[in-house]
Amino acid sequence: MNDVVRWIAILLISSLLAAAGATPRTAVITRPVADMHSASSGTAEVVSQEILGTTVRILSSETNALGEKWFRIETPDAYKGWTAGEALRILGKGSKPYASEGQVFEVTFFFANIAATESVSERKPLAVAVIGVRLEAGECGERWCRIVLPCGTPAWIHNADGEIREAAGLRKRLSADESAALAKRFLGLPYLWGGRSSFGFDCSGFVQTVYHLSGFELPRDSGLQMAAGGLVEVPAGAERTRDLVFFGKKDGPVSHVGMMIGPKEFIHAAPRGRPVVQTGNINDPYWRGIYRGTRRPKD
Repeated sequence: MNDVVRWIAILLISSLLAAAGATPRTAVITRPVADMHSASSGTAEVVSQEILGTTVRILSSETNALGEKWFRIETPDAYKGWTAGEALRILGKGSKPYASEGQVFEVTFFFANIAATESVSERKPLAVAVIGVRLEAGECGERWCRIVLPCGTPAWIHNADGEIREAAGLRKRLSADESAALAKRFLGLPYLWGGRSSFGFDCSGFVQTVYHLSGFELPRDSGLQMAAGGLVEVPAGAERTRDLVFFGKKDGPVSHVGMMIGPKEFIHAAPRGRPVVQTGNINDPYWRGIYRGTRRPKD
């Protein structure tokens, strides 16, 4: 399911809530990466993140003890958390999601500077966009593409930092080998609890991002990913490239996930050793001891 289809469903739910007397609202993320917390405080646990240009649904709001405005939001993958108001632009009633129509520019490198003019040296960048960010795009020249940021500011981004596509178009599904090559580009990026951007990933945020960029959608957490309807169970020992492998103590929940990139090798974001995106061997005694199963996308 692509972003537009998901948001049609979200807007339909919003319409039903409105008919029932509720006041649904949507907002767009205006920061490069916005933390989502377990409570309305910057010191509360980070449960996830959302990236620049993502339209989210507002569930509730409150002003905390410090006088800060916070919003409880729901992301397109149905994840919920509290985000600081300064990371959002509230959309008007009936507004369409940002970058949901016409031409969009999708960032395909880990980081892309957004410029105020068609120059990399005339002024400092207005912002930075991480891989996967989709921006409303206008005319594109030989080197630069004109965009409109989620805050409404016109800007420019270098053509080499991404690709132009139609907002409503389906993402091309990569082959298993292409997904593995994509995942290997992330090797060495930092591990970050709650992270799901190229500034840092946790295990499920990493595979969710790789799968999304490969044309497949996953829930946010590893336990939900293992139970996802779009995946089928694979017997132990029959793993192949792009399969997801899940781990956790036998008497506890699934707590870790990685993606196979070879017959025995998997890639994952983990705090073991150096906390980075790294590789592991599924036959290593540690991983074999907490192995919980393998899942593969349906054909």
